[in-house]
Amino acid sequence: MKRTTTRRRREIKSFLADNRRLFPFAGLFLGGVAIGVAVYVTARPPGTVLDGLLALTPVGGGLTGWLAALWGSCFSTLLLLAALYLLGLWACGAPFILLVPLFHGLGLGLTEAYYYAKGAPGVATVAALVMPVGLLSAAVLAMAGAESLRLSTRLSRQLLPGGTGDGGLWQSFRLYSLRFLLFVLAALTVSGLDVLLRSMLAGRLLN
Repeated sequence: MKRTTTRRRREIKSFLADNRRLFPFAGLFLGGVAIGVAVYVTARPPGTVLDGLLALTPVGGGLTGWLAALWGSCFSTLLLLAALYLLGLWACGAPFILLVPLFHGLGLGLTEAYYYAKGAPGVATVAALVMPVGLLSAAVLAMAGAESLRLSTRLSRQLLPGGTGDGGLWQSFRLYSLRFLLFVLAALTVSGLDVLLRSMLAGRLLN
C-alpha cells in the first residue's frame, strides 16, 4: 500500500514538473472565463449585439457551407496562434503572450453566459457544443503559448548583461516552427469537430 502511494506521488510530481509551463495558461484561461461571465452578468449587453457575435448557427448544406463553417470556426484560434508565433520571436513578448489565454477565456465566458441566459436549451448547447470545442481550443493555445513563452524567454536572456550567444538558436527556431505547424493542424481538427457537432446538434438545440 505504501509503495503504491509513493509511486502515485512520484507520478503526480513528475506530471506537475513536466507540465509546469501550462498551469499559468490554464489559470489565466479560467480567469478569463470568469471575467467574461461577470461582464455579461453585470453589463447585460443588448441581445441583438451578441446574437451576431456569439450565436451558433447550423452548418449550411453542401461543401461550400461546410468550408464556410470550418473557416468561421477556426479563424479566431488561427489568429491567436499567429499572434503567439510572432510574440515568441520577440524578446519582449512574454507579457503579451500571457494575455492570449485570458482573451480566449473572456470570449468563452461571454458565450457561456449568453447561452445560460436562454435556460435549459442554452445549458444543453453549452454542454454539447461550446464547452468541448472551447476546452480543446484552450488546450491547443496553452501548449502553443508555452512554446512561445519558452523561445521568447530564451531570446530575452541573450539581451541581458552577460548574456551569451546561443549557437543552437537556428535549430530551435526550426523546431519551434514545426511545433506551431502541428498546433495549426490540431486547431483545424478541433474546428472540424466543431462543424461536425453543429451539423448534428445545432438545429435540434437552438430551435
